Amino acid sequence: MKKIYISSESYSKIMTERPLGLTIICIFGFVGAVLTIISGIEMLFALGTTFSGETGGISDNVSGVTGSIIGIVALLISIVSFYAFYGLWNIKKWAWTLTVILEIINIIFDLISLNLAIIIPVIVVIYLWMKRGIFSAK
Repeated sequence: MKKIYISSESYSKIMTERPLGLTIICIFGFVGAVLTIISGIEMLFALGTTFSGETGGISDNVSGVTGSIIGIVALLISIVSFYAFYGLWNIKKWAWTLTVILEIINIIFDLISLNLAIIIPVIVVIYLWMKRGIFSAK
């Protein structure tokens, strides 16, 4: 039986190449984060000005403030998500941790709202958990 020896440099490169599944998760994550950034900006500016200035009633002002708060939260979460997917793309250990935390939060919100899309963050967490070894190499 012939033994094959791989140098530590070659082994390191093999172990840190980005798997196809991770690439797909990152691409969808980037697209989702960009769309959420756009939605957050829209809610921050469009809803805040439209509802608060139309009739001047109390409920209109509350809707404007609520829309602005939701817009700010959506912007912050999407910026953090984009950064996390950037780290995943580059196979950074901190990105694995951050993405798992964000996806668990997403699962909790999906459970609360009875959202059927809960399957997506569950799949992402399971996949990242199975591939956690490539993140420890970096």
